[in-house]
Amino acid sequence: MREIRYQLIFEGKVSPEDDMGSVMRVETRARFGGDVDPVFSTGAPQAVLEARVEPDEFGGFREEGSIIFGGGTIAYVSEGEGRIGDSPNPAAQQGHVVRRIEGGTGAFEGASGIIVSAFTVGEDAMMRDSQSAVIFIA
Repeated sequence: MREIRYQLIFEGKVSPEDDMGSVMRVETRARFGGDVDPVFSTGAPQAVLEARVEPDEFGGFREEGSIIFGGGTIAYVSEGEGRIGDSPNPAAQQGHVVRRIEGGTGAFEGASGIIVSAFTVGEDAMMRDSQSAVIFIA
């Protein structure tokens, strides 16, 4: 069993997937630093996250998505409910979510693990997401 880790900052946009805003789409990207494991960066200059988020009226949300790396893709779902709310900056909201990795493709076939995310979303719908992950590959 191989254990790999990353810490990346993803930046991008949040937009409504439907007219009611009951489902949101997240599209963010992260550039790789020099200390990232080659399984993440080989063949790709950046990671790409795409997610579908279902918010509730109380500041909670559920999320499912994928992250494309150079070595393959991981699939994840939120573990429990994420939270978003006010921040000390009146022009941004802050939130957090724990994501459970449920498999992947390429080098991430059979992957499991956890991604912890702390993020902000500005009034312009731009998102900045600090992620820390531990991934196990059989």
